[in-house]
This record gives sequence, structure tokens and C-alpha cells, in this order.
Amino acid sequence: MSAQNKGIIFTVLSAVCFATGGLLIKLNTMSSMSINGLRSFLAFFVFVGYMVYTRHAIRFNWQVLIGVVANSLMNITFIMANKLTTAANAIILQFTLPIYIILLMWVFQKKKPDRVSVLASALSFVGILFFFFDSISAGGMAGNVLALISGFFYAVVFLIKKIPGSDFESSALISFGLNFVIGIPFYMREGDWGATNVVTIIVLGIVQIGLAYIFLNMALDKVPPVGASLISMIEPVLNPVLVAIFYGETIGAVSLVGAAIVLGSALYYNLRSS
Repeated sequence: MSAQNKGIIFTVLSAVCFATGGLLIKLNTMSSMSINGLRSFLAFFVFVGYMVYTRHAIRFNWQVLIGVVANSLMNITFIMANKLTTAANAIILQFTLPIYIILLMWVFQKKKPDRVSVLASALSFVGILFFFFDSISAGGMAGNVLALISGFFYAVVFLIKKIPGSDFESSALISFGLNFVIGIPFYMREGDWGATNVVTIIVLGIVQIGLAYIFLNMALDKVPPVGASLISMIEPVLNPVLVAIFYGETIGAVSLVGAAIVLGSALYYNLRSS
């Protein structure tokens, strides 16, 4: 199997893990900061195990710090967006991600986007708009703005490996620890430590960000950032589907058209780029 095909598989696995977030966050009644801090506590140990297994030493410099800030703010703003608006709104607006990546690479790396990247990104975004056509106006404005901010920092996360001197693994690990510390003032205010909240925190920590970050790290070694972000469009399709089935936030039939466009654009990009 080629390196690119392995990268595609790892990207898909990462997107599927991330996609569980919308449902799990909706089911959990804790505050955004508590959810983020507690799941990060578990993800920290998952990632420690991964770094020990791969014998990857922790590094720290200003480039790693950029990654820490991007990871932390991306996760915090996305959870807050999910609490303030619908899961569909949060994920569609976060997945302005490929557009941010293309712009950031153009500004900071002087890499002018090629036609394939631009067309695939445009098609993906149109597909997402189709997919969430019925719900885009339903959410709160604050949640929508936070989702857009989350999308920007998500783009920075995808570009960490392109920053000379950076270290994706160290940035992720330190950000998990930072998120837990930031959440300390909020944990004691929580009144519901029932089974649903505990189980969702465990799955969020181990699967939704712990394993997701491991797969994303492995993917970004083999797939370009724009390509990885486009393949990750599986997440904004699967995320609201899970929420609709298990939480009751319904989506319209037009979503099928959007799903076809999203997946088709990712396939188009990978076929053309390979």
C-alpha cells in the first residue's frame, strides 16, 4: 500500500473519531470547560502511551507553543459552539477549514493554491452548505462565531507539521495538559456526575480526541494539509447524522445531495493529486 493511501486511511479514521464529538457533547450536561478539561485529562495519557511507544521525546520551543495555543483554542471554541448552536451549524462553520489552510499557506509560505485545491475546496464547501441547508439559520450567533474561530485554529493544527522546528506530538500533549489545568475551577461546580456524563467524558477523551489526534498525526506525515482537510470532510457529514439519530436534531433529505458533493470533492482531489 502506498504512503498516500495509508495517509488517506489514517485521515478517515481520525475524521470518524472526531465525528463522535457532536453527539457526545450534546449528551453531556456539564459545562464546556469541564468537558474539555476532563476529556483532555484522559487524552493526555492516551497520547503519552503513543509517544512512549514511538519513542518520541517531548520538545518545547515557540513553534511548539503555537501548536499548543492552536490546539487548545480549537478544542475549547468547538465545544462552546456545540453548546450554543446546533451540531450541524458548529461543524459546517468549523469546516471552513480547507479555505483557511489555503489562505494561510498562501500568506505565510507564499504557496499559491493550484486549481485542483481551489476547486475541491469550493465544491466541498458548497456540499456542506447543501447538507445543512435546513439548519444553518437555526443556531445562536455566538455559537456560529465560535465555530468559525474554531475552524481557523483547526487549520493551524493541520499546518503545524509545516512550521520549521515544530513538533505536532509535543503540541498536542502539552495542550491536553493545559486544557485540564484551565478547567480546574469548573470541575467542582458540576452537580451531575451520573453514568451518562462519565461515560461520554471517557469516550470523548480516549476516542474523540485521544485516538483522533494519533491518527491525524500519522495522516499528516503522508497527506498534504489541504488533502487531509478535504478527506476529513467525512466528519461534518457523519457528525450531524449521529446527532440526528441518537439525539433528535434532524436533518433534511437535501443532506444526501450535500454528502455526495462532499465525498465526491474529496475523491476528486485525491485522484487528481495522485
